Amino acid sequence: MAESPNTEGTTPPAGYPDEPFACPHCGQMLAPSVRVCASCKQPIDPSQIARPAVSIPIAEQVIPLPQKEVARFSWSIFFAVLGTWFIVAVALQRFVGYEPSQFVLGGVVLISSAWILYDARKKGIPKALRWGVGSLLLWILIFPWYLSRRRTPQAACPFIEGESGRVARTLLFILLVFFLLSAVMLLLRGPAHH
Repeated sequence: MAESPNTEGTTPPAGYPDEPFACPHCGQMLAPSVRVCASCKQPIDPSQIARPAVSIPIAEQVIPLPQKEVARFSWSIFFAVLGTWFIVAVALQRFVGYEPSQFVLGGVVLISSAWILYDARKKGIPKALRWGVGSLLLWILIFPWYLSRRRTPQAACPFIEGESGRVARTLLFILLVFFLLSAVMLLLRGPAHH
């Protein structure tokens, strides 16, 4: 007696599913090896078998999160500020001398840093104090960055506004102490009298 080609554990013939399927005539669920429906007694035509839609489990679905805009450093603003600073510094040194020009430029840094603190609070930009102190310590980088940042108040700036660790806070504190010491020494020395 010849062996049936559809024995359990073998690969089903082409066209037949390898998992349970619904009878195309009556909808009864049938095993992959069934060729005649046990319920309606109709022969199963593999071309009429409805293939189940492939569904991706929720855990495997990738749901894109809305991208939050990031405030980027503007190189054009940076070079414009740097160029202006250089021209003003050279002009001041030529017309008023080296030490008085340092007082004027230091005043510009103090006033612009105070303005950043005020403006950031007014616009609701996070970490306004950090922007102001950063401008005081690293004016040539932070001031132009803030000018770019203030155009998009809803954007995020992780580098300045992100959570800082203990090391970053310690370095900022040391920078602030050095800045204050140098400012006090410059004030005590005063401008040179010629």
